[in-house]
Amino acid sequence: MSFVRSLGAVTLLAAATLTNIVNAAVGGSSVSSTILILAPEGDSAYSATSGFDAYGIPYQLVTVPQSGTTLPTLNSSAKAGNYGGILILSDVSYDYGGDYHSALTENQYTALYAYQVAFGARMVRLDTYPDSTSGTAAVVASDGSEGCCADNVEQLMSFTNITGFPTARLVSGATVSTKNLYHYPAKITDSKTTWKIAQFATSGNFKSTSIAAVINNFSGREQMAFFIGFATEWSSTSNYLQHAYIHWITRGLFVGARKIYLGTQIDDMHLSTGLYYPQGRTYRVVPADISPHVAWTKSVNTRLPAGSNYFVEIGHNGNGDIINATNIGYNLANDPCIPVDAIYYDSPITSPDLEWIKPIGSGVDMWPQTPAQYSWSLACAQLDKLATWFMTPANRDAFAHMSHTFTHLNLNNATYDDAAKEIFFNQAWLKQLGLDAGKFSPAGLIPPAITGVHNGDVIKAWLDNGIKNVVGDNSRPVLMNPNNFHHLLHSTVAANGYAGLNIMPRWPTAIYYDCDTQACTTQEWTDTSAGTGKFADLLAFEKDVTTRYLFGLRHDPYMFHQANMRATGVSSYKVGSQTVYSLLQIWVETVIQEMTRLTLWPIMTLKHDDIAKLFLDREARDACKPNLVYTYAADGKKISGATVSTSNGNTCSVAVPVTFPGTASVSGGGSASRDSVGGEPLIMWATMSGQPVTFSLG
Repeated sequence: MSFVRSLGAVTLLAAATLTNIVNAAVGGSSVSSTILILAPEGDSAYSATSGFDAYGIPYQLVTVPQSGTTLPTLNSSAKAGNYGGILILSDVSYDYGGDYHSALTENQYTALYAYQVAFGARMVRLDTYPDSTSGTAAVVASDGSEGCCADNVEQLMSFTNITGFPTARLVSGATVSTKNLYHYPAKITDSKTTWKIAQFATSGNFKSTSIAAVINNFSGREQMAFFIGFATEWSSTSNYLQHAYIHWITRGLFVGARKIYLGTQIDDMHLSTGLYYPQGRTYRVVPADISPHVAWTKSVNTRLPAGSNYFVEIGHNGNGDIINATNIGYNLANDPCIPVDAIYYDSPITSPDLEWIKPIGSGVDMWPQTPAQYSWSLACAQLDKLATWFMTPANRDAFAHMSHTFTHLNLNNATYDDAAKEIFFNQAWLKQLGLDAGKFSPAGLIPPAITGVHNGDVIKAWLDNGIKNVVGDNSRPVLMNPNNFHHLLHSTVAANGYAGLNIMPRWPTAIYYDCDTQACTTQEWTDTSAGTGKFADLLAFEKDVTTRYLFGLRHDPYMFHQANMRATGVSSYKVGSQTVYSLLQIWVETVIQEMTRLTLWPIMTLKHDDIAKLFLDREARDACKPNLVYTYAADGKKISGATVSTSNGNTCSVAVPVTFPGTASVSGGGSASRDSVGGEPLIMWATMSGQPVTFSLG
């Protein structure tokens, strides 16, 4: 329900008044949007910072040791606040000889509280114990205990009132797991200052529902408290819950943006794959496998929230087409295939390990000396029905397309000449079939088996042939940016043998490259990845892992392979109300149905080169260090304006996003473009050309 709710003398503001202030002490003030985060020593601070990093919201982390620390300067004058909100993790609490309490002093809390009132800043307390400081108390279970739960014991949690953070666009009543997140079921003891926003379900000795989170209004000092631990590094629940407090503490007004991108890239198209189980079998998809995915993709988009646009991206290996075409041509009276054979070579010498850096100029050519250029005719290429199917514009345009090299040669020990041929042969084949006329990424590449990324000769060959953006493999940390998950990795001579290549993060899944059936991928999951249970258990695992990444606003695409698109001769599987066949369909349905159960967020796909640009733009934007300053109206009753600036003279090579809880327009100098997708909050992309950009709020 949406409301302006009165609790005694306290007014709790609904969605339409997010930028209204409950006290007038802030009249005429300006406040930096930077979030002050106070966290204990150790690794736990990541759970407080990762969400703000994901959005691109500026914050300042202060790690408080057990011996205490000095607070940063909260305000630079009586009318200029330095922080738009304050987050305290785990009450920065330590064990002082059996007495657990905060490392912050009472005077420091008093200073924080006074700052909140003076500047309208909200406070969030994560992983806090329910007591009078949040208008609550711990619930005592039927066995006399407090707190829950033992390892792997479930007590479901759900939001019960989302009107305080409507721009988060979460679904009220949708439950999430609290397994292995220790928490304290609570009850409200001060109903005049406190209202429930989330609850725990019954579980074990907790026979009644209890409170999981509240919002307080203590005479104008606003606070949100969660009585559950946070672990965003492994918990999908923590990554989900954080959107509530991020949108509440910022009032839905912040530098940064929320976008959900789901990219599913299909490797090895046109090749034949040896299957893991049953052994001794191979599979190569046929048009009857691919066709159902066209109608299914349309169906997916009708069921996703407004503004969504999901599609599948395919990485092509042209030699797989030519192998099949030349095999057919052998038996024709007038064979159109010249040369009469596809490209064949002996198995290449493998590298000592995946991360081996090949010496420049070493290696032996594996490709035959002829042909030196791609020379098969269109008539030859069209002998293969799969290739012909993709040439129909309606079929082609149902997918995005990119290169996966011509033959799928392992490139770890490859020469420059072989690597170059792998690119320009495939480029010629893609053009011949017209695949480059659709949603195509000319600068993109899926390296075969993610090889060649430590081979300077290969990287030079890629760059010389227009390839700038390749995918990596997130199961190999060396292929990820070590400083920021939201940035690409840029190749260097020291680490990769050659500089200048963009390596984009990509997630592997438990839908394995060499599986076409549910039984196969379940068997491989069990044998190689310590998976336990049936196919449904594998899907539950994938759902938990993938939604953790999506709730964490990770834009990395996901790795699949051609055998995963088999839709003929396989058992159907029902996900929710949808009956589907291929492993890809089953995985996608599992993920998107969970996302739409819990959120109202549009889900979009960008083709490979566009995702690479998204990463590059994010990196450039972060280097500009944008920040937002709120301006309060003279009467102190609302935020009337906001100004975005950057640290380098208010210039930035890319636009800076500012998210608003309602309408907004540029009121000062500068310009900004509007981004309004479905029911999502308005984003204004500000052009930073030497001066701050100021917005008026509607």
